[in-house]
Parts: sequence; structure tokens; C-alpha cells
Amino acid sequence: MQNKLNKAILLIVAVAIGLMSTRLLFTLIPQKEAKISTLEGISYIEKLNSSSTSKKKTTAQKPSSKKGEKSSRANKKTTESPIIKDGNFKAAFNDIIISGDSLVKAINEYGILDSSQVIAEIGVGTKYLEKTTDEIVKANPKYLILHYGENELDEKENAKYFVARYKKCIETLKKKLPDTVIYVDSIFPVLDKAHKIEPYTVNIDYYNELLKEMTKEVGVHYLDFTPLWKNADKNYYDADGIHPLSSFYTEQYLPYVYTEVKS
Repeated sequence: MQNKLNKAILLIVAVAIGLMSTRLLFTLIPQKEAKISTLEGISYIEKLNSSSTSKKKTTAQKPSSKKGEKSSRANKKTTESPIIKDGNFKAAFNDIIISGDSLVKAINEYGILDSSQVIAEIGVGTKYLEKTTDEIVKANPKYLILHYGENELDEKENAKYFVARYKKCIETLKKKLPDTVIYVDSIFPVLDKAHKIEPYTVNIDYYNELLKEMTKEVGVHYLDFTPLWKNADKNYYDADGIHPLSSFYTEQYLPYVYTEVKS
């Protein structure tokens, strides 16, 4: 009986030792990593990426419409008035010459433009333009602004002679300066009190009508300043009611000319 019991105990101990040895063996010997399928995870990430990309594409398409808006804004910008940077008229008018009488000579007298940019004199008319034609041709401006008429106002029946002289001068300039774009200013309006000083100023509107017709005939541009004066919200006239103040040139005349020329 005792022998059977001893055998049973020995068997149990042997089994226990065997189990412990096997467990120790598995612990000491490195095991191969189990293969885990990553396909499902990759598939999920790809879905996220494709979803993210599609969102980016959708978002990216919006800027393309913005790009369209931008170009349309750029188109609008070209129709807007050009800006004279920092009020630097001398730089802005570097390829423009203004020729005329005292009303534009003032632009140089006020120091707004240089004498090389303004070929003008006090009390002159179209004879002065004829006399200075060679000087203008030598300067070879890209744009030429002509301002004559105040000193040649007369009876209505004599207006045609002034216009004929003016036209002849312009035709000569066009031949000698084929690449120069020419603009003709309207005669500036005056205040009623100026009629007492200069009676023929009452005919300004009539002279301007003939000037406008003449510019069409000869193929140059006409700049009408009458609305500019009428719509001004401040007084730009000197005490005589004829000559403009310096502020007129910087706030109205030159910006208007620049816009017309550069647009």
C-alpha cells in the first residue's frame, strides 16, 4: 500500500517537473512573430486619404473659381482710373507734353510739372503752337495735350478762322509725329463776372462745339472739361473768375488728363 502511494507521488512530481520544464523552454527560446493582417487597416487608411483628397480637390476647385473672380476683378481694374502714385505728377507725366496758353503754363509755374513737360506761354494762341512745333517734334512725346482758344475768342463768325488755324497745326503735328497720340482740350468755362472783363467769353460753348467737330475731322481726341467744372463741389476759380487755382490742376485737370490718356 505504501509503495503504491510513493509511486503516485513520484508520478505527480515528474509531471509537474515536466510541465515546468516545457514552460521554461518556451520562455527562453525566441518565438516567431505572429503574422497580423494589416490589409484591413491599410484599406481603411486609403479610404481616409481618398476622402481627404476628394475634399481637398473640392476645396481646390473653389480657388479656381476665385481665380476667375480675380481675373474678372483684374478686368474691372483695367477700366478703373489709373492712380498717380504719391501725387508725383512729374513721374506720371514723363511721356506726356502739354502745350498751350497761360491756363496750362500755370502747371509749370506752380511747380507741378517741369518746363520740359509744359510748352506754354502767357497770352498766346495757335501762332505760338505753329512756332513751337519743331520743339514739340524734337521732344517726341508719346502723348500730346493741346490747350488753346482762350486768347482767340472773338465773334462767333470768326470762330471758324481760329479752328482752321488750329486744325492746320494739328495736321502738321500728326505728320511729323505719327506715333504721338494727340488730345485737344476744350476751352475752360468761366464765371459770369468774367464776361465783364472778357466779353467774348460768352461764346466759349460755341467755340467748343466747333473744336469738337474739328477733332473728329482730323482724327484726334477731344477732352471736354465743361462737366468737370460744373460738377466740382468747390470753387476752383481765381479772383478773376477765369484762371484756375493750383488745386484745380492737382485735384481735377491732371488726374482727368492722366485717366483719359492712360486708360
